[in-house]
Amino acid sequence: MKKFASLLLAFAMTVGMLTGCGGDSGTSSTGEAPAQEVTVAISSTFATLDPALISTTHMAHVYGNMGSNFYRTDANGVLQYDLGESMEKSEDGLTYTFTIKEGLKWSDGEPLTAEHFVYGIKRAIGYGPDNAYTKKNLVNFIAGAEEAANAAMDVADMTNVGVTALDDTTFQVTLSTPCPYFERIFSGNVTSPMRPDFALEHDSSWSVNGTYPSSGPMALESISPEEEAVLVKNENYWDAENVTLEKATFVVMTDSTAQVNAFRTGDIDIAMSVPSEVATNAEYESNIVMPEKYVSNYFVLINSGPKAQVEALKDENVRKALALAIDKDTMLNILGGKANVRLDGYIPYGFEGVDGNDFRDEKSYGEFNLEEAKSLMEAAGYNENNHLKFEYLYSNSQFHADVAQILQQMWSQIYVDVELKSIEMGVFYDYIDNGDFTTCRYANNDSTDPLSYFQLFTTDSQIDGCQAITDPVLDQMVEEAYQIIDHDEYIAKLHEIEDYFVEEKQYVIPLLTQNSVVLVQDGIEGLWLTVGGSPIVYNISVK
Repeated sequence: MKKFASLLLAFAMTVGMLTGCGGDSGTSSTGEAPAQEVTVAISSTFATLDPALISTTHMAHVYGNMGSNFYRTDANGVLQYDLGESMEKSEDGLTYTFTIKEGLKWSDGEPLTAEHFVYGIKRAIGYGPDNAYTKKNLVNFIAGAEEAANAAMDVADMTNVGVTALDDTTFQVTLSTPCPYFERIFSGNVTSPMRPDFALEHDSSWSVNGTYPSSGPMALESISPEEEAVLVKNENYWDAENVTLEKATFVVMTDSTAQVNAFRTGDIDIAMSVPSEVATNAEYESNIVMPEKYVSNYFVLINSGPKAQVEALKDENVRKALALAIDKDTMLNILGGKANVRLDGYIPYGFEGVDGNDFRDEKSYGEFNLEEAKSLMEAAGYNENNHLKFEYLYSNSQFHADVAQILQQMWSQIYVDVELKSIEMGVFYDYIDNGDFTTCRYANNDSTDPLSYFQLFTTDSQIDGCQAITDPVLDQMVEEAYQIIDHDEYIAKLHEIEDYFVEEKQYVIPLLTQNSVVLVQDGIEGLWLTVGGSPIVYNISVK
């Protein structure tokens, strides 16, 4: 237990170094009402604010306050109408008819029409195969979209793509195959309405090189890609009367400790990326805001595919033994803080199940059982004189290192010797995608739908020959789920897939949800975070 004690001591020392007091935001010495303005620190420069390309949470933090879509989601991930008025779906699940609100306008006063949704969707498809991730749901399901994407077509040439404006307030989308979560795609970025006069095709430089009209609660006033983006209230937004914030400045601050220091001095009002130790620091307890539900999972991925270097890990009983040997409660106690939440399944919290329940609450897996873990390892031929040896790969952060050391200690109790290897975050997922690992830490933060979590590890979704998981049964189950239209049947199928994926095959070992931790100054009220961890600042009030 020496490593456990060392980790606890290290955390105590780090927390002690982070003590301090938050600044007083919005205080006015003249007695006048404070300005309704905030400064938000994010940890990335502005690579793009093009909704067709946004794939990082940092850019979503900003665009989520200036862009809008047919739907938005609340703090629990439940769909609500934004620009939308109504939606009808055909009985076969292949035709969706969307009606938007009357009288919508862009921030420059121009009418916002159904044709702008059509252009935005087709423009995203037209980026071509190099932009596969953000538009995958469009290409996989919309009729004619795959051919158009592969050819990187211009919008004018997409006559066979199933997206059409019926009139100024109605557009229709025709699918080639049913998609049980297709509505949710219209609460994200990639299906946002766009205008051809500023959002050029096959190009995103416009999104960070100047200002342009906005469809959402706030509009871009200025941007310097390496420094900051300034948003101001959009008076032409359909719900402008409920937009309370006048101005939000998103400043680039890539170092998380620097964000804490700037928060402490009052130079920023909201710190979006802070060290995980902040969540254990009592000095900041009243300043911490976290999502009501955070759609994210943190798990061990085991390479059992064609490039697997350790034959024993192709044995599902050995994989089960590794899972049974992990005491999650002890792990969470060592890691400390309320930001880390135990996760007893591959699908994270934040997805709707049956009768309004959370999908994750409907079933759990992964109880700690050291004796059973030892028995499974002994049955596989391992004992005190014959240890299983393999490498665990993680990206270089203190949190990932702490988790790795805990796993190493726990697995040592079942005749396993683990070599820990840390690599730079920028190349970490290249190793994983290419199958160049034995076991590794992995996390996914996709708020679209639970099925996308399984689809990630189907054979066709991974690089050919590099798959960490190759299982035609899983492929077939996922394909069957895509054909289900009835909600309750669909949820039942998802549970069936998870039973197979986790309980029967143990392809992954779920550990926890590493919740998003945000620091907010005293006097700022109304901030909430989406299930994806993005801050909704336009409803903030500064006291």
